[in-house]
Amino acid sequence: MSEMPDRLRDDVPKPVVLETSRKTAGWGLFTPHPEPVLTVQPGARVTIKTVSWVGATAPEGPVAYFEALGVPADQVLPELLEVASMPRPKGSSGHVLTGPIGIEGAEPDDVLEVRVLDVTPRVPYGVHITGPHCGVLGDLLERRSTRLFRLDPEQRFYPFGGGIEIPFRPFAGIMAVAPPTSAGTVSANPPDRWGGNMDFRDLVAGSTLYLPVFQPGAMFYTGDTHGAQGHGEVSQTAIEHSMAVTVQFLLHKGGALKFPRAEDADHVWCMGIHENLDEAMRIANREVVDYLIAVMGMRDDEAYRFSGLLADFKVAEAVNGNKVIVAEVHKDRLRPYWAEPTFPLWAADCTSPPVLPFRTVPQAPS
Repeated sequence: MSEMPDRLRDDVPKPVVLETSRKTAGWGLFTPHPEPVLTVQPGARVTIKTVSWVGATAPEGPVAYFEALGVPADQVLPELLEVASMPRPKGSSGHVLTGPIGIEGAEPDDVLEVRVLDVTPRVPYGVHITGPHCGVLGDLLERRSTRLFRLDPEQRFYPFGGGIEIPFRPFAGIMAVAPPTSAGTVSANPPDRWGGNMDFRDLVAGSTLYLPVFQPGAMFYTGDTHGAQGHGEVSQTAIEHSMAVTVQFLLHKGGALKFPRAEDADHVWCMGIHENLDEAMRIANREVVDYLIAVMGMRDDEAYRFSGLLADFKVAEAVNGNKVIVAEVHKDRLRPYWAEPTFPLWAADCTSPPVLPFRTVPQAPS
């Protein structure tokens, strides 16, 4: 869990709260020109009370679904019943998305900075589902397998069994902006340039995501929150767990990112997204090289050499159509290239100029 004094202090305005309901949520589609359910100024903090998709599509209804798993009716979120009654459009994924949130002044070719301030469980349990045709080994299982995981009282782990503990590291599997007009209306299942179902497990509280903006207002969505997941999400689902996600939006004019980037206190992450794993790898490599050239001031040969010797490449998402490869660079390895001697990359008042993907620093010595 995040440290409250650092990110949700009493001396700053409290976050706006966005509830999930029939008026503020929808099934898994991204449209190029949606109407916002909430509009905020850059710098605003918003707590989005998401609901997991699990149980929402069950024919017997969410309450009966969870009661069969041992969850009493009073621990099923009322909002889940409300969204379960919404008609599901053709072509949508099964995800429940809350939003979109419009950011005033956002225009195409800007960059939306999304600071993840806090991710808090709304119920004390999550669910993992796998079975035939699920995940990387779709032919492994002959029967559907569903398991409820209860969070320990101190919210540190889920007991797996046999003394094994699954660390609780909550994050939003989907964070996205509206896609470009040329893409049309698209399913939320495959991630893409606008973010979406990236399932990158390191986007926990204290991390920051940077998304390219394609439409006026940016139009931010989130959902598909997870309590724990391995990189790749290879068995098809994470521990699907309803969360309240608190974010802060900042806007960078003219950033013109091609793909999402992210950071936390210790890492820079550049993403490659494509249906072909090799191409996703190539894009991630190109993205981190471009970052090292444009922001770190490296020559192209040194940037490429650095990517091969000091960057790590992770398969963040392998099972949702498009694959996500993340190039990870430890910030300690970049300190000699920074104009300032120390991190962090932003000021406490959250009004600092753009830094991670966009600032030019002095050219490194040859």
